[in-house]
Amino acid sequence: MTMQKPIQKSALIFSLFILAILAETVFSQNCMDTSCPGLKECCSRWGFCGTGADYCGFFCFSGPCNIKGKSYGYDYNVDAGPRGKIETVITPALFDSIMSKVESNCTAKGFYTYNAFITAFKSFGAYKGKVARREIAAILAHFSYGSKNFCYKEEISKERYCSKSKKYPCEPGKNYYGRGLLQSITWNEYYGAAGKHLGLPLLKDPDLVARSPEVAFKFAMWFWNRNVRPALYLGFGEITKRVDGRECGNWRRDDTKNKVKQYIEFCEMLGVTPDQGLDC
Repeated sequence: MTMQKPIQKSALIFSLFILAILAETVFSQNCMDTSCPGLKECCSRWGFCGTGADYCGFFCFSGPCNIKGKSYGYDYNVDAGPRGKIETVITPALFDSIMSKVESNCTAKGFYTYNAFITAFKSFGAYKGKVARREIAAILAHFSYGSKNFCYKEEISKERYCSKSKKYPCEPGKNYYGRGLLQSITWNEYYGAAGKHLGLPLLKDPDLVARSPEVAFKFAMWFWNRNVRPALYLGFGEITKRVDGRECGNWRRDDTKNKVKQYIEFCEMLGVTPDQGLDC
C-alpha cells in the first residue's frame, strides 16, 4: 500500500504533463484564432507559435514580428511605397469619379459621400498623417467589393446573425447582418465591439450603419484597423483572408469582378504599383 501511493502520484504527474503538452500543441495550432500564450511568442501564418525566424520573420501572422527592413527579395508590403495625406491621395474630384460609376438603380447611389469618407478616415490616428497609397487602394478595393461596387449599403439577404453573448447580447427585434462597405462584418459581437470603440449605439441600433454614410465608413474602418491593418506587410492576398476568412476559393485573379483586379485598378488610379503578394 505504501508503494502504491508514490506510483499513483507519479502517474498523475505524468498524465498532467502529457495534458499540458497536448493543450499547448492544440493552442499553438490555432494561434491565428486565439493568439500565442507567451508574450515573446509569434504566431506564424500556418497557425503555430514559436520564437525563431520561422515564426517571427517574414511569415509572422501576429505577435512581436521582426520583419522591419527585411524584404526577402519580394515586395509584399501594402504599407510601402509613395505616401500622402488622405485628402491629397483621394481628392473630391477623384472620389466623385469613382462614385459616378455607381448605377442609377443602386440603393446606395449618392449615399457614400466624400466628406463622410474623409471624416471617418481622420477619426483614426493612423490616417491623420501620411498614409501609403497602396493601402488606400487596398481599402477601396475591399470597400468596392464588399458593397458590390458601392451599389448597396446592406445585405440583400437580411438574416438574424444573433449569437449568445453576455458582453454584447442581441437587442430584441434587431438583426446583425452585413451593412455598409464591408458586408462580411456580421453578428452582434462585432456590432457591439465596434459600437463600444466608436462610441455609437450599434448594438441597439445596427441600422445606423446603413443610415449614416459617416458611420458606414467608420464601421468598416474600425474593422480594417483592428483585423486587417496589422497584416499589411503580408501582401494583398493575405490581408484578404482577414476580411473574408482564410478560404480564397471564391475569388480568383482571372475573375473580372474580384478584389485583385479592383486593387490593381485602384493602384493605377493612385499612381502606385501594386505589391507582389496578390495571391493568398
